[in-house]
Amino acid sequence: MSLLSSLLAGVGFRTRTPSFGQGEEVTGFVSDARNGEALLRIGDSELYVQGVDDPERLVDERVVVRVEEFDDSTSAGKAVLVEVIEGRGL
Repeated sequence: MSLLSSLLAGVGFRTRTPSFGQGEEVTGFVSDARNGEALLRIGDSELYVQGVDDPERLVDERVVVRVEEFDDSTSAGKAVLVEVIEGRGL
């Protein structure tokens, strides 16, 4: 292995629009509530969290969600809430 190869080992580039697979669990902050769903933005990708009784209460909370579906062409998908991390008692 060359010196350059060893220096660059494990280095990758991040994208503004990450892609997610079905069943993947993602951690992030809920940034908004739209059309009765909490919105989790990761970069320019959006995950709409479904099945939440009061999505407004999740805004600014750190959550774990499980991706149900994701469309790479629109960088948007649907997810379900797994847990609220250190929430305000939700």
